[in-house]
Amino acid sequence: MVRTNHLMVLWRVSRMESRVITDVNACRSIQWFTRTTWWTYAGGMTLPSTAAAADGGVRSVTRAFDLLRAFDADHKVRSLRELVEFTGLPKSTVVRLLSTLGNPGIITSPSESTYSIGPSFLRWVKLAEAMWEVGAEARQVMTALRDECGETVNIYIRQDLHRICVAQVEGTATVRSVVRVGEPYPLTGGAAARVLLGGCPDTVLEALSAQDARVDAKDLRTAAASTREAGFAITHGDRELGASAVAAPIVAADGRLLAALSMSGPTSRFTADRVARYVDAATLAARRISAVGLGTVEAFL
Repeated sequence: MVRTNHLMVLWRVSRMESRVITDVNACRSIQWFTRTTWWTYAGGMTLPSTAAAADGGVRSVTRAFDLLRAFDADHKVRSLRELVEFTGLPKSTVVRLLSTLGNPGIITSPSESTYSIGPSFLRWVKLAEAMWEVGAEARQVMTALRDECGETVNIYIRQDLHRICVAQVEGTATVRSVVRVGEPYPLTGGAAARVLLGGCPDTVLEALSAQDARVDAKDLRTAAASTREAGFAITHGDRELGASAVAAPIVAADGRLLAALSMSGPTSRFTADRVARYVDAATLAARRISAVGLGTVEAFL
């Protein structure tokens, strides 16, 4: 009875590991699997080696993403020392990751001991642009809003606990507000964030509160409810001192919140009379974009 159950568990583990043991030369593997599986089966626990491998794989992927995040528009090239400092990883680990990512061209080395994003990223850049591109009609509305008010116009979507700008039309003034398209920003600050919070389930609000002790889920619910009721949001210095914004919701045909259309700039230009005009212009533009649609990006929202 014990042997039958024992072999049954062994078979399942072998299938899970994608390993087929058919040769007598694999007896060491059989013995190892048998011993490990026996204790796993007896204790009713997950196979230790499988769990450890999974944890190690996830950790390696996380570290690789941490390394890639070191590169941006202001840091196109990084030295090995900078990458070690940025990631907080041991030098040996960073060197190993660079070697692994360098083979498929994800990371390249333009000179000795310096590194940058490799040419393989061009493939994913094109794919991301095709998938997350805001449609031409929506961009026309954004441009018209910018021309009318002179301020930078952005479209933000929510991704997990962050908001990400997927489209931007920069303002016409010399001093203007600009964010990086594709970069995650807090979902707890700014006019666009308040609009996006209005479409968040309560689990997201609780997660935001758990993530930051300064954030109260009850306050987030209040802000989200007031924004939904008003149909727009206005903030001054909420995310960044000296910056102001107005935002309005972009919705699907079924009324579901898709994104936030925001207009931002220096607080000195967001006077009471201008803000009233900006709110009217932004809410009208958001309704127009809701009518024409966001383009291919809408399928992923």
